[in-house]
Amino acid sequence: MKDSTYVILKSFDSNSKTIDTNYIIDNELLLEFGNNNEGLYLLQFKDLQDSTLFYFDFWYEKNNIHLIGDFNKKQNIAIKKSLNNSFLKKYRKLPSKYQKNINKLFQIEENEKKIELSMNKFMDSIKTDQINFLFENSNSDFTIDEFFRHTDKISKDSINLFYNSLNADFKMSKNGVKLKKLLSTDKILIGKKFEDFKAKNLDGEIIKLSNFKGKIILLDFWAYWCKWCHVQNEKEFTYLNENYKEDVVVVSYALDEEKDVWIKSTEKDSYKWVNLSNLEGVKDPIAFQYGVKTLPHSFLIDKKGIVKKEFIGYKKDSLIEKEIKKLLKEN
Repeated sequence: MKDSTYVILKSFDSNSKTIDTNYIIDNELLLEFGNNNEGLYLLQFKDLQDSTLFYFDFWYEKNNIHLIGDFNKKQNIAIKKSLNNSFLKKYRKLPSKYQKNINKLFQIEENEKKIELSMNKFMDSIKTDQINFLFENSNSDFTIDEFFRHTDKISKDSINLFYNSLNADFKMSKNGVKLKKLLSTDKILIGKKFEDFKAKNLDGEIIKLSNFKGKIILLDFWAYWCKWCHVQNEKEFTYLNENYKEDVVVVSYALDEEKDVWIKSTEKDSYKWVNLSNLEGVKDPIAFQYGVKTLPHSFLIDKKGIVKKEFIGYKKDSLIEKEIKKLLKEN
């Protein structure tokens, strides 16, 4: 690689935080991970004109990491002697077997609805391949971490099957313990009573959702990295909180992992309503319990504690206010 190539090391999570930066000098590069945990990270290579030359994501483990290959043949760059990175590379290649057929589809088909139906089938096949791969290679840090991304799409029986395929060490790991916790949670159903939980506010006070029973609860899941969450906070929740606060309590639950990120995000949105989190990110058992898939994701709970409606995503002409008015008439 050329001298003065600028390399940025980032975490590959929702916050995409820069960990360290440095230049390549005489074919050498030094990057410090500090106290960061094992997990998925990203290397971004830039030239002197600040143009990105290449991205490379990899699993960081606390062993010597050997990155090998020719920068002019980027598809062959790999991490040497690493089970996690071997699985990561194979997993990333799974969708490629469908690429020729996808390209062919766009060449021969003009009907948009038929294209959409075919693409949905391709996506379902890719997800099936990914889940099968994770089951076949369950005992690795990368695999169990990636499995969490699919827990909203598969049954509790399948999650239990995956958990039981783990060896004793992985069952005792941080992710193994979280996975077991998912198995003991019951998912909420529209029309049934809400599932109670407790979490902390920014002052460290423990708050229960049941504290607000007797009011209409608008429970919203959001995160710092979710653009439309911030738009909804500003355009919709601020309005609802100001105009319905006698009957409605807005409860925002953040799926962030770091308190400073949660604080920064909260300050940006000028919260004037209940703001909670357990700082467990997208693997949070509460998010699993409520079947949270896409952010923002909200639930409307009536004064008797019955989950009445679910809202996924944000739209200008939101139905939330209309549903609140209906509940007020009923009560």
